[in-house]
Amino acid sequence: MRALPGRNSRTSLEDSPARVTRDSVKADQRQRILRATGELVAKRGYNAVTIELIVKRAKVSYKTFYAHFSNKEECFLELFDAVMAQTRAQIDAALAAEAGAPWPQQVVAGLRALFDAFIADPLIARASIVEAPTVGPLIIERYEKAMTVLSPLLSQGRESSSQRDELPATLEDTLAGGVLWSAYQRLIVGEADRIEALLPEAIEFVLRPYIGESEAAKWAKWSLRPAGEPAPAVP
Repeated sequence: MRALPGRNSRTSLEDSPARVTRDSVKADQRQRILRATGELVAKRGYNAVTIELIVKRAKVSYKTFYAHFSNKEECFLELFDAVMAQTRAQIDAALAAEAGAPWPQQVVAGLRALFDAFIADPLIARASIVEAPTVGPLIIERYEKAMTVLSPLLSQGRESSSQRDELPATLEDTLAGGVLWSAYQRLIVGEADRIEALLPEAIEFVLRPYIGESEAAKWAKWSLRPAGEPAPAVP
């Protein structure tokens, strides 16, 4: 999410100015339109956002908007796809950093990366997670797929479960949906700053079906550790 223009992506005044080209101007315009759309949708709801509001917030002309997008829906769909791709990339990077670590430790890293993405840009997160389903039929398949972004990671837990044959086939999607639902509840009431506090609960929630309540609780507690504290031993 941080790749979209905003407070986290602005360069320092001390940075050397980049060479301005026609392509860089177009790219900047497109990114401003995307961010303006996301912020407006987060604050007003998708149906209340108009092209007029978008061009005013993005500080571009109608002609510029239509040079990039044919309509508001196309613009929002690109925003949604970009946000989901960035979030997946953050999760993948976190997992790569934990390559070879025990599976529960990878789950902790993946969930932390997901929550960090929400916290880093709460308006864009709200637009993508809370408001996206109101856009219409074109986004539903994308949205449902995005809600299961954690499923491949969670499914690895079946290998360490003594009850793998009894676990429901839909377990991973259910758990992933539950984690996102908890974040959804905070975003919908404007409490993105409280999402981080949900991490231990989310960790215990997704680990419990695979490794049991007591082991899941250990990893949830470990997620609050000071840096450098050894991970719990894996049975």
